[in-house]
Amino acid sequence: MGQEVSVLIQHDEVLAGLLFFLPGLAFWLTKRYKWARYVSAPGFCYLFGILLSNLRIAPAEHPMYDIISSYAVYMALAMVLFSVNIKSWLKLAKNAIIGMFVACVVVFVIAIIGGVIFAMRIDPEHGWKLTGMLIGTYTGGSMNLAAVGKALDTPSSLFVATNAADIIFGSLFLPIQLALIPLFERMRVKKLPQELLMGVGQNEEEIERVKKEGYWHKKSWNFYDFTYIVSLAGLIMAISYFLSRAFDFGMWKGSVNILLLTTFSLIAGSTKTVSSLVGNEEIGMYLLHVFFVSCGATAYIPNLLQSSPFIALWVALTIYIGAFLHYFFCMKVANIDYQTALVTAQGAVGGPSSAMALPIAAQWPALAVTGLVCGLIGYAVGNYLGVAGAYIVFKLIS
Repeated sequence: MGQEVSVLIQHDEVLAGLLFFLPGLAFWLTKRYKWARYVSAPGFCYLFGILLSNLRIAPAEHPMYDIISSYAVYMALAMVLFSVNIKSWLKLAKNAIIGMFVACVVVFVIAIIGGVIFAMRIDPEHGWKLTGMLIGTYTGGSMNLAAVGKALDTPSSLFVATNAADIIFGSLFLPIQLALIPLFERMRVKKLPQELLMGVGQNEEEIERVKKEGYWHKKSWNFYDFTYIVSLAGLIMAISYFLSRAFDFGMWKGSVNILLLTTFSLIAGSTKTVSSLVGNEEIGMYLLHVFFVSCGATAYIPNLLQSSPFIALWVALTIYIGAFLHYFFCMKVANIDYQTALVTAQGAVGGPSSAMALPIAAQWPALAVTGLVCGLIGYAVGNYLGVAGAYIVFKLIS
């Protein structure tokens, strides 16, 4: 680790410019080409970062990467959580809530079992922390992996190795789910009628616009909204950090920080003033994708080849055994339609962007909002579950 190699970029300003440019290229690709949507914008950002370091364009280790992970992730998390309106969501989609609950429970249990089996083999001192990262990312998304990893002070070597395995196995999940649709159509499982999937009784104009342009279509927002969103997220980040350090929480201070930030953001998002702001998801997602590029840049393949194979196995089992159990409990036990089961599974594993991409690609526009909200709820609960699961494994193997 830390081996020095000659790289093309020698100036911080050039590196920063690339980090801020590449998320735009990633989103342009996914908007311009249908095949690119299966890779997803996060996938492209990770790939760009990996290419930067492995082609020796940029360094694999740089202080700027740490700065971005320290500030961009927390700011992005707060901004995205402003959009979670739990009260409204509870009134709208009973099956989606059950499906998301099943996904979270299944991932929580499997990751803990995996932690008991693999944690000591990976790293006797820090391996238990990967439990929290896997639970976080597979109940919400990569934002939670980053947030829980920071909260638990996970060593960078383990963080990078887990990210690399997540990129490989996580990016395959969406196309595999789409490939399962014809199989579920032939099986005797519950499914929603086509007219409901096409959005009968919902905002037809918005559904059509999302179907044509994607969720990230142009919206009317202004400088004041931008200022309030960034200012409030910054204030919440500052207060959360201050309170987590104002009292002697010891090894829990990082966990307390991220849990306070999540809680304050959800409270703020439940107010009319904050929920009426436009642009928080866009700003938050952009910052998060800058982080994805910088995180990918730390994935220097010669270092990754030295990583434990148990990490890759643990990640693969958590995703795919978890998905199989999720389908079984949703469709056979809870009698939930297979479309909602697929969308909620995607929301848990891939986050809101890919959870929305799945129903649009499958021509289920009415479930696009369901996928988005499930992913946002995953963002909200993933931090709590991840931190709790990590400490459970810590106690079990101590």
